[in-house]
Amino acid sequence: MKKSEKQFVTEMIARLDGASEATLHKLAKEMVDLLAERRELYRMRKIIEAIDGAWACKYGAATITVETAYELNDTLRKKIKSLAPGAELRERIKENLIGGARIQIDEQVIDATVDGQLKRLQTVFGTL
Repeated sequence: MKKSEKQFVTEMIARLDGASEATLHKLAKEMVDLLAERRELYRMRKIIEAIDGAWACKYGAATITVETAYELNDTLRKKIKSLAPGAELRERIKENLIGGARIQIDEQVIDATVDGQLKRLQTVFGTL
């Protein structure tokens, strides 16, 4: 009986809990090999989407992207990672940001940049 992408991923994530990076790579290779052997590589896109969803359910977030004018310091980086264990942290340096940061947690965006605040004010009060 063929498993759905969600069943496949749920089982896979259960096996990954506490796994080393080497084990993660091995399991990913086994998954691709199995799908290739069964001529089901077309399922990869849905499996990847299901991984993001299952990871977010289990750990709270799959990906956190932080855009700032400068590189994050180690203390801030550790703090962000501690708030969402298991999430991938992506850092982007945007030198044109005047101040603040733009944070995206999976699909949710928190724009705390000066530009973002000015745009919100403009929306509320009209043209500035």
